[in-house]
Amino acid sequence: MIKKLRFPVAFVLAMISVACASGGSGSSSERGAGNVLTYDELVASNQTTVAMAIQALRPAWLRARGQTSLNSTTVVTVFMDGVPRGNVSELTSMRLTNILDVTYFSGSDATFRFGTLAGSGGAIEVRTLRREE
Repeated sequence: MIKKLRFPVAFVLAMISVACASGGSGSSSERGAGNVLTYDELVASNQTTVAMAIQALRPAWLRARGQTSLNSTTVVTVFMDGVPRGNVSELTSMRLTNILDVTYFSGSDATFRFGTLAGSGGAIEVRTLRREE
């Protein structure tokens, strides 16, 4: 009876240790979300444009990932306040003033959020502070 009980107990203990090891402490907001750059983070980078700040803080966002085909290239699409602006070269003309935050979306997340406008290369959305007129 004891020999039969060893395997299930060992299995349960192994599963508990794996669950505890992958858990991590604190919420994602305490650690900082990996796909969002806040205004404070952008300004703290000491850069002047959104492109330069992203290059300094999250350079992988600027590289397209996903499937490529012979008929189309895979690029990261840039959106400003939900409106498509083009590719990552658009970020070079965007100053950090009036930027609320910048969010990166993977190819599948971008397609879900923005539809086929985003493509499979991912998307960067720049949200600005909208001033009431």
